[in-house]
Amino acid sequence: MLWMAGLTGWLVADTLRLVARAGAAPVLLGFHFDPAHGRFGLLPFVWGSVVVGVLALVVSVPLGLSWAVVAAKRLPRRASSAMTTAMAALVAIPSVVWGWWGLETVVPAVRGALGGPGFGLVAAGVTVAIMVVPTVAALAAASLRAVPAALEDASRALGADEDTTLMAVTLAAARPGITRAVLMGEARVLAETMAVAMVVGGQPVARLQIAWPGATLTTGILTHLAALPPKSPGGQAVAAMALLLLAATTWLGRHLRRLGALS
Repeated sequence: MLWMAGLTGWLVADTLRLVARAGAAPVLLGFHFDPAHGRFGLLPFVWGSVVVGVLALVVSVPLGLSWAVVAAKRLPRRASSAMTTAMAALVAIPSVVWGWWGLETVVPAVRGALGGPGFGLVAAGVTVAIMVVPTVAALAAASLRAVPAALEDASRALGADEDTTLMAVTLAAARPGITRAVLMGEARVLAETMAVAMVVGGQPVARLQIAWPGATLTTGILTHLAALPPKSPGGQAVAAMALLLLAATTWLGRHLRRLGALS
């Protein structure tokens, strides 16, 4: 906890120095990031992270939950075990491999479907969504298997069919664990750097055309960390990006701990 407090204090101090120099509104709400010309707007990076996070949720949650239901409740034991092994294998794939897959598959698909260069927030969102589906599926499946069989037997004894039992009893009882799975997947999406950097395009521009190149907080840190000296205004802007990312992941972590305490 001490090292975490020290890291947070260092990031806060650098962020406050940047705000004192450039102003809070130009930093937090600015549309332009150009340290060479004294522009330190972080809104393009925040916008990119939000868009990628939302797209990842929209794609990964239905796919991951469907996979979990099939693996935990619809397949025979041997087939379920094989699918669980496949989940674990996919979770272990390095993010750079997922990024390469996105570069070869998702980027051309986005280019053909939506136009533009293909690189952009949509390509990044879809790539990391598919990347975290096995994580969401594995954690959700474990929660579904942990539901007491007596609850499901009681539902069937009252005349409910399998689908009704699944929707009204099993999923309801496993909801805290499923929510944890979704939050874990979203935390991985927000923290992902390499896979996103390979397909997002790397342009710090906040635009509504999300199929076009953009940037996220993680890719902004990766791109500018080595080029901007730590004590310079640009380096302080990188620290501000890191502080925003830390705040988002800490918020998710607090919700995960709260769910763990309630379950």
